[in-house]
Amino acid sequence: MKYGICTLALVPLRAEPAHRSEMVSQLLFAELFEILEIQADWTSIRLLETAYPGWIQNGQFRELDPVEMEKYLAAGLSLVGREGGLLQNDTECLYLCHGTKLYLGEAGRFRVAKLDMTYQGSINSFSRDDFETKVAELAMSYKDAPYLWGGRSQWGIDCSGFSQLIYSCFGIALPRDAYQQAELGETVDFISEIKVGDLAYFDNANGRITHVGIMLDRDTIIHASTKVRIDRMDNEGIFNQELNRYSHKLRIIKRYT
Repeated sequence: MKYGICTLALVPLRAEPAHRSEMVSQLLFAELFEILEIQADWTSIRLLETAYPGWIQNGQFRELDPVEMEKYLAAGLSLVGREGGLLQNDTECLYLCHGTKLYLGEAGRFRVAKLDMTYQGSINSFSRDDFETKVAELAMSYKDAPYLWGGRSQWGIDCSGFSQLIYSCFGIALPRDAYQQAELGETVDFISEIKVGDLAYFDNANGRITHVGIMLDRDTIIHASTKVRIDRMDNEGIFNQELNRYSHKLRIIKRYT
């Protein structure tokens, strides 16, 4: 099995090996993946953490052998904090977005795949114990971030990318897509039992879960729809005051803590 590591700050993951193909997700710097197939310009991959598949353009990653990857993962795990940070050496400088996972050695050294750089910037300090008191504040810091299908950063994010990112800051790993996230967790049976940070899921006319948002309280939700926005929610779903109608039909509420 061959492995790879993303070597740019934020790159598209495509459904097919072409620039015109749908961007199904994005890779953040240093994300690790299995290499499934190599073509002239594109490589088929599967992310190690979520098993999410797609195509990445050649030149946006470097190959890793298993021994090197194991050595890299033995370093201390750090998560880039909300303010972002920089990886740099004498010739290169990369701005890293919030949520990027780095395994850093002493003095913030990042060393893998012939890269030798030093990290300077914020480090996420939240743990699972902070979830109930800090999740709303962190989620609201993304308010008005633009919606982007497949996006995973403050410069463009989709609904499930938003929930996945926020949860990762508290050490809770979620799958990539909303319907996958909805398969996990404990069901919250009644609106009155909602707690801050619970995830609400919404389905389409065919009954397929297509949307997710983070509950701020029993009747307020923050979610990515056109932009990251705050709306009211009840047993029927999300009510968009700007449209003066319900925009999403509630299916289920889940808790993960």
